[in-house]
Formats: sequence, C-alpha cells, structure tokens
Amino acid sequence: MFGREYANHLDILIQSFEQINENYQNRIKTGGKKNLAEKLKKLYISVFGIPEIGFQIRSLYFEKILTSRKFLKSFKSILDAGCGIGAYTFLLAKRFKKAKIIGGDIDKQKLNICRTLTGELSVKNADFTYLDITEKQNTAKYDLIVNIDVLEHIDHYELALENFSNLLRKDGYLYIHAPQPNQQRIFKSLRQWRHEDHAHEGIIKNELEEKLKKLGFKIVTSMETFGFFGKLSWELNHLTLSKNFFIAGLLYPLLNIIANLDLWQKNKNGLGIAVLSQKI
Repeated sequence: MFGREYANHLDILIQSFEQINENYQNRIKTGGKKNLAEKLKKLYISVFGIPEIGFQIRSLYFEKILTSRKFLKSFKSILDAGCGIGAYTFLLAKRFKKAKIIGGDIDKQKLNICRTLTGELSVKNADFTYLDITEKQNTAKYDLIVNIDVLEHIDHYELALENFSNLLRKDGYLYIHAPQPNQQRIFKSLRQWRHEDHAHEGIIKNELEEKLKKLGFKIVTSMETFGFFGKLSWELNHLTLSKNFFIAGLLYPLLNIIANLDLWQKNKNGLGIAVLSQKI
C-alpha cells in the first residue's frame, strides 16, 4: 500500500486530509501523548498506507506507467514537480536507486517535512528544493518529470508545460495526472464537490495532448483514470470520511480492492486523466 512511510507522522496526514475538503477539518485529532488510539492509527497506516482512495488510485496508475514495457527506462535525473509531502519522490527514489530525484514545491513547510523524512528513511538519492513551476526555467537537466494533480491549481498551466519542456533533456519523459472538469459522479451529494485551492476544476485530455504536441512532445500513453470502479470506491471513501473516520477505516481495505479493478478496464468519463509524453 502506498504511503506507509507516513505512519509516524500523523500530523502531516491530518493536514493533507484537511486540505482535501473542508468537511474533514477537525474530524480527527492527535495529541502529544502516545495513547492507544494513536498507536493503532500508526499501525493501521504502516499496514494499509494512507487511507484515502484517491491517493491510492493515482499511485496505482503511476506505477502502471512506470512498470509498462514501453517505459522500462534507466534515468539519471528525475523531477517531482509539485511534490507536496514527497510521497511520489520517495517512491521514485526506491524504484530508481541510481538516479538523483528532486522534489520541488512552493510550500516551504512541506519541503521541510520532506527533508525530515529523507533523514528518517535514510533516502540517499533524493533532495528537496523550492520550485515554482510557473516561473521560467532555462536549464534542460532532467530525464523524467512527474507532475501529479498540480496543474489544476494553476490559472495558466500552459506556463508550467513550457517550463517542463525547457527542463527536460531531448527524449525525456513527462508524466501528468490531473482531474477532468464536468465530472459525472455516482452519488448526488458529491456532485457539487469543490476544492477551494483549485484555480479550475480540471483539464480536458484532448486539450492537454494538443498543448503538449505544440511544445514538441509526442504522446506515448494517454488514458482516463477513476472510471466506474475508481469512482465508486473514491466516492464511498469520501462519504464515510465525511461522516466518521473509524467507519471509513473499516471500509477502506475493501474499497482499495475495488479501486484496483479500475486499472483493468478502459475507462470512459473518468474523473481524471494520465498522460505520458516524450520530448522529441
């Protein structure tokens, strides 16, 4: 399960949950005392990873791309652009042990958290730095750039795409995951779901592909994510998270199994998109 390394940092996860939706704020607390409840929470995360289905589904699609035959590559330098709490940076560091992994973000508090985790986990090939992906970049130095659920936070995400092109070496790869707009939800109560920190609610797959092509990329793989099974498990997860974290924890292992089925079908009207492109 993805995110087990955060078992000893419940405060980080609580912050992340609160940023997902205002309904989760103050839903769960941790105290300074090492009480039984806190120990059980840590044990739970060490076994099941971060118990948020959207987080797990995004990681499943990312791993699917990384392990595909067309993408069995050796990289020297990788950028996790918009790394957040560093989960994908650490995943990349484990998978590509000979590569230098850089996690970049504009949130300095999260960068400090990532640096602390780097020491605790004894990760030798990862580092974290301040990065604004909308500011002009001139040095092509990466073989792979990963950008997961970041572009929807930017008003003019074309600036970020241009910077990714400038940062990539020739034949380098760019992996992007983002939500789509006009999402078709199953449960009525989630049809008005909004993120306060989103500049816009999603990116259309065809439009993203065309913008990448104009910048000199070729599309290697493009797919819709969060199809029926992903959507169902994600919505049930968040409905229970909004009501009771204990019930959500009990249901989560089953929902995670359902979420895995999403990778085995060709999705239509998915909530998200995953696009792998190559600079030519």
